[in-house]
Amino acid sequence: MLKYFRNPEIKELTFKFSIIFILFATLTTIFIKGELNKLNKDYINQNTLIVGNILSKHPELEEEIILSLKSNEDAIYNEEKNYKIGKNILEKYSYDENLDIYKNPVLKNFSINFIYRTIIYFGVAIIIIYIIIYDKFKYFYKKAEVFTKASEEIMDGHFNKFVDENREGDFYVLSSKFNLMSNRLEESLLNLKKEKIFLKNIISDISHQLKTPLSSLIMFNELMKDENMPMEDRKNFLKLSDEQLRRMEWLIINLLKIGRLEAGVVEFRRENNPLYVTVNKALAGLSEKAKEKSQQVIVNIDEDVYFKHDMDWTAEAISNIIKNSIEHTDNYGQIKISCEETPISLTISIKDNGEGIPEKLQNKIFERFYKGENSVNPSSIGIGLSLTKSIIESQNGSIIVESEMGEGTEFIITFLKTIV
Repeated sequence: MLKYFRNPEIKELTFKFSIIFILFATLTTIFIKGELNKLNKDYINQNTLIVGNILSKHPELEEEIILSLKSNEDAIYNEEKNYKIGKNILEKYSYDENLDIYKNPVLKNFSINFIYRTIIYFGVAIIIIYIIIYDKFKYFYKKAEVFTKASEEIMDGHFNKFVDENREGDFYVLSSKFNLMSNRLEESLLNLKKEKIFLKNIISDISHQLKTPLSSLIMFNELMKDENMPMEDRKNFLKLSDEQLRRMEWLIINLLKIGRLEAGVVEFRRENNPLYVTVNKALAGLSEKAKEKSQQVIVNIDEDVYFKHDMDWTAEAISNIIKNSIEHTDNYGQIKISCEETPISLTISIKDNGEGIPEKLQNKIFERFYKGENSVNPSSIGIGLSLTKSIIESQNGSIIVESEMGEGTEFIITFLKTIV
């Protein structure tokens, strides 16, 4: 019960009723005292009239009558003989203890006035209490109307903040929870809109990227329908078709990966794995490409460097960067992979001495389907670095690029060990 007294409405109601109780008790005391004084006055006036009537005819009884008036109840009953005489005489006129109050000359007017005033008095008190209760219910209904209106606004898509004038109590807690609910609904709707836009874009991207290889496949298929085509040309077209199919497969797989990452449905298995093993895993499928260009890949990472990451996804992210470095570094070039560890972070550097990236394009290389102006790989689609960025950021990491034309490019990946 006491927990409800934290509400300002209960405090205000308790204060008002306390004031009313004190005022009512004071007025009741004054009212009853006034009525008793009036009754006492009427009683004295009646006795005065009786004494006057008796003494006007029997003045010798003055002392005895005055003594009787001043005697207390016990003294009167002690005069048993006189009491019985008076009682017997009055009973002849039906004036005894059973006399109806309205037949008593003194009490008749008093009782009528007392009842009338009491009704008015309690009526006024009840009206005051009713007004207070009505005002409080009105306050609660207004609060309910505000919440109802706010709910309707939310349903109409207007997520305005609900502000309660109080800073304590259940209504303040309710308004805070209401705002929290409103924020979450707004975030959910925004996420749904983002997902809708993302789905639209991903479908558009897939359609656009598949259009070219599909057109090529259709063309190759039409050409190979020619029965007179030389076998050498047929083999060449089959090879080209195979390349387009592999390109489509790679495109679809990686687009689905990006889609899963951006939708937040990938569950990363972040374990305390050695970075050296992850980097070697990333290099496994690229060593031959580097050898073809007589490039030197130097890994300068201690085997005792461990940090929490998903080995498979992180290896894929690093692999895309190394692949990009191999493609944009000349023959006999050099690619260095190193790391720097601090108590709060781990930084991975992948640096080459290739052609470099113009400053105006450095912010675009992580965009999906972006291909450099001087791309050396005509079959490149431009989603590798975009996928890398999504993988790293999904593991609470960040990636930046630093490059200078003619000097080379460095990709810097940073993972925080502790998320504050």
